[in-house]
Amino acid sequence: MFAAALTRLPAGVLADRYPLKPLMVVPDLVRAATTLWIVIVILTDSLTLPQLLVASVVGAVCGAIFDSAQTVAIRHVVPPEQLPQALAQDSARGHVAGLAGQPSGGYLYGVGAVLPVLADAVSYVACAGLTMLVRNKMRPSRAPGRLRTLWRDIPVGLRYVASSPFLRVTLACATGFQVVFAGLTIAIIASQGAREGAAFHLGTALSMAALGGILGAWAAPSLSRRLSPATLLYSFGWACCAALATLGQVQNIYVIGVLLAVMFFLATPANATLFAVQIDTTPPELQGRVVSAALLAAGIAAPIGPPLAGLLLDSTGQAPTFLLFAALVAVLTIVMHLSPTIRTMRMPGGPKPGGRQAAESPQPDPPS
Repeated sequence: MFAAALTRLPAGVLADRYPLKPLMVVPDLVRAATTLWIVIVILTDSLTLPQLLVASVVGAVCGAIFDSAQTVAIRHVVPPEQLPQALAQDSARGHVAGLAGQPSGGYLYGVGAVLPVLADAVSYVACAGLTMLVRNKMRPSRAPGRLRTLWRDIPVGLRYVASSPFLRVTLACATGFQVVFAGLTIAIIASQGAREGAAFHLGTALSMAALGGILGAWAAPSLSRRLSPATLLYSFGWACCAALATLGQVQNIYVIGVLLAVMFFLATPANATLFAVQIDTTPPELQGRVVSAALLAAGIAAPIGPPLAGLLLDSTGQAPTFLLFAALVAVLTIVMHLSPTIRTMRMPGGPKPGGRQAAESPQPDPPS
């Protein structure tokens, strides 16, 4: 995690300066090679902790570079008006992978300890191969003449984020929501784990949450047509607030699963809309750095959630813990209501304030 955090901002500069396809293909190939190395040392019975640490650091650094480039690349392959739907589908991909990957990994581990690691390596090779098939150039090279200009570019991106009221508010609120969602799973497991058959029922409830996220991606186009971006964010915030307050009062794990599904159903299109507006309103030459700043904020916030949830459960109990989470979400939602920049948000590709039209938004590069 520390390695990924250190790499986030430089990765954003790379995404702003270099072709995006190599920034996705090369990290995947490096991760594939590193993972195959772990396969070999497992098969030769020479696996050590330092080897695992090196593989983890390399994987984290490559993942930070890939994530920044992949998020910016979406803008190059879809028109602006389709950004929310594309980002929602990208989020759904993660939910599907979670649903299928965990049981598959457990099954493969049961057959042989090396098989899940080998499958991971194969997945990186497949991802690199599919990325190479994309015909879009995804930005021509504009590499600086000297490497040190890359480090000088990092403060430029941070100053832009600090100077934008929209980015300041949305990143702050997104960070707060990340803390809540990161601690939510731990709070539910800790509060329900002592019950008979808890593992199966908890797994089912968490699967319901993932299914809610998948359905949210499917419903994103319809919700985007019927609700303004601000209304979608407000609805997500208040629905999460109500669901969290209810979670502190219910004991039935399947009711908990339904509440989680509702939260993730609205979280997927809301998060996709927010990310799409961020991409659409950010100058093309700064998008990598803004995306990396958002990913860095989320990466820093996520580790806060689990220990916070554990501390609150130990000191206050189940109901107060979820009520405190609900109160935090309520504060964040009120902040969004009070923000003029969120109230005036427009969908990418739609009319902008002041009469500017979607034609002024960055357009995808033509396919090669």
